[in-house]
Amino acid sequence: MGFLVPALLLLLCVPLVVSMMRASELFLLRIEGGELRRIRGRIPQRLLDDLAEILGRAGLESMELRCVIEDGRPRMYGGGDHEVPREVRQQIRNTLGQWQVAAIRQAPKPHGSRLSSTPRITPHD
Repeated sequence: MGFLVPALLLLLCVPLVVSMMRASELFLLRIEGGELRRIRGRIPQRLLDDLAEILGRAGLESMELRCVIEDGRPRMYGGGDHEVPREVRQQIRNTLGQWQVAAIRQAPKPHGSRLSSTPRITPHD
């Protein structure tokens, strides 16, 4: 019985922790099969196109990119099957650094999970 109360409290806290983590999230993108998709959040089409170009040159096939607010600025975190090369991370930081949080939050909300034109990631030689 003594174990039941802490377990129940822990179970009730999980949704709160998840919602707190998502409160700072601007958007989540996923690369699958050479296609970059918005999973949730808002992202300006121009930023999406720039990211697709950078990621296409890197030849990344599958990963998730999560953009969050840190110290009042957008910051990107990635995870997936491949390590993102340092140069690519720097290009992403440079591109994202041109955007203010307010501009990303005010981007038009896409219809469905796809954006107006879902960028295909094509490797450059």
